[in-house]
Amino acid sequence: MTRPRIVDPGTTLALSRRTTRRHFLLNPDLSRQMEQAYWYCLAHAAQLHGVLVHAACLMSTHSHEVVTDVRGELPRFLQTFHRNLALCTKAYRGWPEEVFNKRSSGAHALVTPEAMIESIAYLIANPVEALAVRYAKDWPGAHTLPAHIGTRVIRAERPAHYFDPNNPEWPEVIELRLQMPVALELDYGAELARERITERVRERQHQAWNKAKRTGMAFVGPRRVLRLAHTKRAKSYEVFGSLNPQFAAAGHRSAATEAVKRLRAFAAQYQRALARWTAGDRSVCFPEGTWWMRVYHGARCGPGP
Repeated sequence: MTRPRIVDPGTTLALSRRTTRRHFLLNPDLSRQMEQAYWYCLAHAAQLHGVLVHAACLMSTHSHEVVTDVRGELPRFLQTFHRNLALCTKAYRGWPEEVFNKRSSGAHALVTPEAMIESIAYLIANPVEALAVRYAKDWPGAHTLPAHIGTRVIRAERPAHYFDPNNPEWPEVIELRLQMPVALELDYGAELARERITERVRERQHQAWNKAKRTGMAFVGPRRVLRLAHTKRAKSYEVFGSLNPQFAAAGHRSAATEAVKRLRAFAAQYQRALARWTAGDRSVCFPEGTWWMRVYHGARCGPGP
């Protein structure tokens, strides 16, 4: 059983999901089919569940998104998005097994504007830090640049695979606007926020270049990326049993302290309520932010302690 998570309307989060056994199933190709499928599935799920997308990047073995869960439907958004993307990928690749690994999606709340800037910069610079390309703009798959946030509108066409063109649920074209996070708009303004993100992306790129020079590793380059077979697997070292954080504060200690206090109070109240529920007490009140018990079992929810 996975640990309960707080699902609050209006939360901005950084998301990630990895392919099974780190296969290159999401790798971009010359036909741009994977990029098209990614934007279409993301746009459809975002419209269906009221999610604002701020930035997104599809790497060969995983995806990254920074979003705001306006209506508090994050679990359903993730289910819709990942299911459709997986099924479309299976149909396109002729892949007989699961597409994503069975570990739960990475999803941590960004509790400060600085954490939002850091997470967006990490997403944008990820192809460079993975030593795939020298500059973020050169990544041949779906990606976001600082100038896109708050300005870019993506017209995602329905993929040729999996989606039934005769089903009205799947329109021929869906538009996805990359929104500027409200917290960044209020604290910095759109232009200054994009400048701050650009600075952090530049710093991360320089760190990646220095790492490549220090280790003697070469960048793959966009042309070689496009030729990689989807059956290949990533070989870089991966720490076993790494943590899946629930929030990021980007060094803001008071915000981090408050987030930790709320998580601990939520977990304690949730466990007490669950114990009473399993004992047969249906009048018990779960803490505010409870999702599964409220949606699937009709449990009452109230303010946290």
